[in-house]
Amino acid sequence: MSEKVINQHLQDCFLFLTITDNDFVKIARQCIPANYFSSITGDIARLCYNFYDLCNQAPGNHLYDEVARFLYKTDDDRKKLYLDYLNRVCEMAPPNKEYVLSRVSHFLKARAMEESLMRAAPLAEKGEFDQVEQILMKALKSGIPLVEDGIEYPGDPDKEPSYYATAGAGEIVCPTGISIIDRGIKGLRRGQLLCIFAGFKLGKTWGCVQIASQALITGHKVCEISHEASAEEVEMRHDMMFGSLTSEETEGSIELFDYDEEGNLTGTRIEEVDTVFNREVVRETRRVVSRYGGESIIRKYSMGTCTIGEIERYLDYLETFKHFIPDVLISDYVEKMKLPSASEGRDSINEAYINLKRIADERKIVVITASQVKAKALEKSMIGEADAASEDIRKLGNIDLGLFFGATPVQRRRGLMQAFVLVNRSGPEKFGCVCSRNLRCGQFVLDCWPLHFEDDKKP
Repeated sequence: MSEKVINQHLQDCFLFLTITDNDFVKIARQCIPANYFSSITGDIARLCYNFYDLCNQAPGNHLYDEVARFLYKTDDDRKKLYLDYLNRVCEMAPPNKEYVLSRVSHFLKARAMEESLMRAAPLAEKGEFDQVEQILMKALKSGIPLVEDGIEYPGDPDKEPSYYATAGAGEIVCPTGISIIDRGIKGLRRGQLLCIFAGFKLGKTWGCVQIASQALITGHKVCEISHEASAEEVEMRHDMMFGSLTSEETEGSIELFDYDEEGNLTGTRIEEVDTVFNREVVRETRRVVSRYGGESIIRKYSMGTCTIGEIERYLDYLETFKHFIPDVLISDYVEKMKLPSASEGRDSINEAYINLKRIADERKIVVITASQVKAKALEKSMIGEADAASEDIRKLGNIDLGLFFGATPVQRRRGLMQAFVLVNRSGPEKFGCVCSRNLRCGQFVLDCWPLHFEDDKKP
């Protein structure tokens, strides 16, 4: 989305918060002129501002009375137009306040800078540089203070610390679905960049689908971008995971390994599973998933064609035309994207990770990607930082969380893998678990047990 325009869906989100949120309307009233919006949105926003001036709070349901009074002398068609729009806005799902503030703040800066340049140009020609400087400085200081200001410390000791907040950049969006990992990291948070490290065919795409599925059942929106697997394959894996279905054309038997509470193998059993080609079973599976309120859009790019800029363009397209703002973005995976060719390969990869982190910060979302480990680590059940940095070790410094999925040949035959927190910017790391799984029926994690190291036994 161009920063010089603000799409109608974002205007709707802005208006919803102006109607319902006391803190938001207080900020908006001070910083955001109602005439910056489309005609109807601007009129209703102005009514919200007027109500706030009178009552010092957001109007809520009282807005209907204000709109009725505003439209008292207008014709029925115009009244219906306003009321239909107001009903649609009030019935929408609550948007993410931090995201809306951030995008509107960028818009205000762009508008202010554009207007100031037009005013400053003729003054610069006349050599009146003091006035030019004043105009440009005012534009640079524009925006929304809540978004632009930093955290004051120690500030007001009686005020609740910002990291206690349940919304904004620190909000937990979803777990990984691996219980032992989740107990340590507490879940995935807005603003985080997560990288999944794994060997060839060991869990990069399945790991992305696993986390996407967890986001869906917690009622969140996911944008899944694949640079390798087809969109149809990713879609099928969701059906397999949610329905415990096989990708074979007919239902069949699969072998499952049984383990005790400490992860010791106790035996095997055979179970009959249905197939993704049973349309009625898939329909019922999707009906169940839809009840959680989550939604995913899956997009495939041919290998080596998608840039960071294209990802941002696509996110803007989804927001503008689909009214879809994801809580989680998955790009599977960076090394399969089209990276700048002008610089050295490692620098291009480093820049791509930095930009994915920027997207996570700016859009207040979780961003997930994946990376291939070094060839010598393909058969390892455990890796170190050097194994993960197959092209550039700087990626470990750019990500907030790094998860490794690996398995020895014996573990693979027994349906086991190891999940390990390799790096963690804001919590414990170098811990993990052994997981049982069965990818034939889409189960990335069936159960897990703590991972113990030889050093743990030493005094």
